[in-house]
Amino acid sequence: MPEIALSAPLAYPHTTTVPQTDVQHGVTVADPYRWLEGDVRTQKPVAEWVAAQNQVTQAYLATLPGRDALRARLTQLFDYERITLPEARGPRVFFRKNSGLQNQSVLMVQDGSGVPRPLIDPNLWAKDGATALAEWSASPDGKRVAYAVQDGGTDWRTIKVLDVDSGKILSDDLDWVKFSKIAWQYDNSGFFYSRNLATPGGKDFVSPVLDHSVYFHRIGTPQSADTLVYASPENRGYYNEAETSADGRWLVIRSSTGSDDSYEIRVKDLTDAGFEMFTLVSKRADDWRFVGNVGSGLYFVTNAGAPRYRVVAFDNITHAPREIVPESKDTITGAHILGNHVLVTSLHDASTAVRRYSLAGAPQGSVALPGIGTASGFEAGESPKDPTSYYTFTSYNAPTTIYRYNADTNSSSIFAAPKVAFNPADFTVEQRFFASKDGTKVPMFIAHKKGLDLSKGAPTLMYGYGGFNINVLPAFQVDALSW
Repeated sequence: MPEIALSAPLAYPHTTTVPQTDVQHGVTVADPYRWLEGDVRTQKPVAEWVAAQNQVTQAYLATLPGRDALRARLTQLFDYERITLPEARGPRVFFRKNSGLQNQSVLMVQDGSGVPRPLIDPNLWAKDGATALAEWSASPDGKRVAYAVQDGGTDWRTIKVLDVDSGKILSDDLDWVKFSKIAWQYDNSGFFYSRNLATPGGKDFVSPVLDHSVYFHRIGTPQSADTLVYASPENRGYYNEAETSADGRWLVIRSSTGSDDSYEIRVKDLTDAGFEMFTLVSKRADDWRFVGNVGSGLYFVTNAGAPRYRVVAFDNITHAPREIVPESKDTITGAHILGNHVLVTSLHDASTAVRRYSLAGAPQGSVALPGIGTASGFEAGESPKDPTSYYTFTSYNAPTTIYRYNADTNSSSIFAAPKVAFNPADFTVEQRFFASKDGTKVPMFIAHKKGLDLSKGAPTLMYGYGGFNINVLPAFQVDALSW
């Protein structure tokens, strides 16, 4: 692409400053642009500033050559059907689907072997497509779906409940929800969720997040009647998040500050009315991720005593855990219980590796993936005894494809594959390693059209990322393909 010379310097709109200061630890800190943190939807000065900035940007972009051709190619490549991992609940299967160029994916439901039908279409909620379907969860019997509505990218949500048979939205409206899962009670009577106290008027986006607590909502009752399940008044800044085991027996609550991966863990046996909330991990020093249960045994992935993580099990919640899968040179990123097996995903040279173990930790070999790339999923279904699940696989030259997996036979089959306007066989992906100053091998992926002579110069798009302990793994990107 030729270098573009500006005919004149860009004239940016004036940005007002205001005399705003705060004293932090005895130091006065000026914050003259804080007014820009206001809600662009309700505060006119912020909306006008954004509109003026966008006008400058669009005026410049309009002068660039080749935009029409690039837009046409991107539109062609983006226009392919995509679905998410299916989730079976009762006699039904739920998944999200995007026909190609929709702003938001539609939640679909399939009754048995019938034809999938739209259940929740967020594209109908707002003309600009900015109102999204966020978290959602179907009840164990598949008769209701609790779902969160997210407006304009905000962290705040409103949870609603839909009757699947009739398509009717019930009267259950839950406000002040942020950073929450939706975890159904095993008897379909309601679900656990996390919310905050209501913020003062006009302070939704600038007030600190305090008193984030877990509640139980019973279907058909007002939010004011919800039962407080767990709060941390001694640590008002904690985030408290709830999930339930696949068999519905255990409630697991993780508590953290939200700034690092260290948690306190509390559990409750939902099948025993006399069972009080029990503190399993009292010191917030390590990462603990709930994997699942086998009866009263609770499995976790943790970096306690293992910087690259390991899998442990509490056979008795009053006893120390025993090691199931030890730490290795590959960092463990997750684990799932499927029937009589534990599936462990790891990071191997910046791509996914999956290994299979018995419930006691005996190695049972690796899961064969389609190539070097990223795999995710393997979630337990309706029953923890079910050995089948689904996972996705993607790479730079491989659009996300859904596979059905059987842990008993250790075999995969394609469940859904997208049809994209390019031939993956025309492209190749190779991995190379470079030595850092301390000798550490740093991986690099090079994706290009087959037949390209890499010894000669060619236009190259290079991307690197480093921050927040996030690993950037191989994934299909339409914008990179258009390059």
